[in-house]
Amino acid sequence: MTLNRPERIDLLLSRPQRLGREPEPREQLDSLAAIERVVIDATIALLAPGQKFALLWSLQVGEQTVAGVQIKERNGTVTNLMPPTEVLEYLTDHKRMSYNPDAGAWLSAEIFIAGPTRYKTNYSTGSVADWMPEVSADDLRAEFAAFPRPDTEIPDWARTQLDWADRRTG
Repeated sequence: MTLNRPERIDLLLSRPQRLGREPEPREQLDSLAAIERVVIDATIALLAPGQKFALLWSLQVGEQTVAGVQIKERNGTVTNLMPPTEVLEYLTDHKRMSYNPDAGAWLSAEIFIAGPTRYKTNYSTGSVADWMPEVSADDLRAEFAAFPRPDTEIPDWARTQLDWADRRTG
């Protein structure tokens, strides 16, 4: 899904640090759209002047999440960052809220951000990009236990990995 929204230059300005204070509790959001908006805003806030593009990626298997942010500079160099904890928590909320017993829950997400007004999201229930960390058979078992799906919705690559692990140990 690709979306545009009005200019949000405020998201590119640095946010004041609150020294010596506990972080405020995370707001509980009640819709996927609200979660996506917060995740995208937080990622946009990581961009500094001179940076033109960010990719937020997430791989959630079972109850575990790994994620990163790649920021591309105008000169072509790439900086890798860890997303804020709040973003990871909202992505976990997103997965739980988007779970569909007929299709499962998404395993991977890629959010491409081109400045404060343009972004594209891709949540996949069946594929994981080749460059993302490898998913183990144990992680897949945890995924399908936590987010059951019909056998017909288990991706071929996952089925192959589970079969291979079973043959190796069995």
